[in-house]
Amino acid sequence: MSQQYPGSQQPDPQQQPMYQPQQPMYQPPAPKKKSGALKWVLISLGVVLLLGIGACAIIISAINSTVKQTTTGSISTGTTANSTSSTSANTPAKIGKLGDTITVDSVSCTFVTVKTLAADEFNKPKAGNQFIVVHVKIHNGNSQQASYNPFDFHVKSGSGNVTDEELAPPSSYTANNTLNSGQLDPGGTVEGDIVFQVPVGDHNAELTWQPSIFGNSTQNAWKLGL
Repeated sequence: MSQQYPGSQQPDPQQQPMYQPQQPMYQPPAPKKKSGALKWVLISLGVVLLLGIGACAIIISAINSTVKQTTTGSISTGTTANSTSSTSANTPAKIGKLGDTITVDSVSCTFVTVKTLAADEFNKPKAGNQFIVVHVKIHNGNSQQASYNPFDFHVKSGSGNVTDEELAPPSSYTANNTLNSGQLDPGGTVEGDIVFQVPVGDHNAELTWQPSIFGNSTQNAWKLGL
């Protein structure tokens, strides 16, 4: 049995404590929104973006103008079918003919000859086509090296079909003088043959040449005269 002393009271477990912690009187202010600064940042970025787009448009226009000037050649008319000498001033390249020289960025190419080739047992042209071999001569009049490649040449039919060289010439081609790829030093010259297929009787067929990867493949051309 527990003892109780006079004047002492047992704590009432149901009674709430007299002291309650108080809420702090000071509340820190909520941070201000930075919407104003963000707005000006976005406006500045928009202005920079518009200026960048405008500058890119100007640069692209200048590049296109330069490419058009350097990939479109000039034609010099030869005195004979196999001559490369000029008898007239250079004019903007349209369509040359056999013996003419086209010059692009100081690199000139002369269309020297064209001949038909007979098919053989293993190499036959497509139906309605025939084999031809063209002979071209390239001269580098530039102050830097210039590359050359048979893939710079194509044949364009009268209907506008542009085709590559024939990789497997018929056995009737015996000259063994095909044009390969390489580099020409300043003043250097190379010549060779390229075999193609063209439609039989196509009097509007053309041999095209474009030494620049930026130009249209049919921008410079000669009439084949078949």
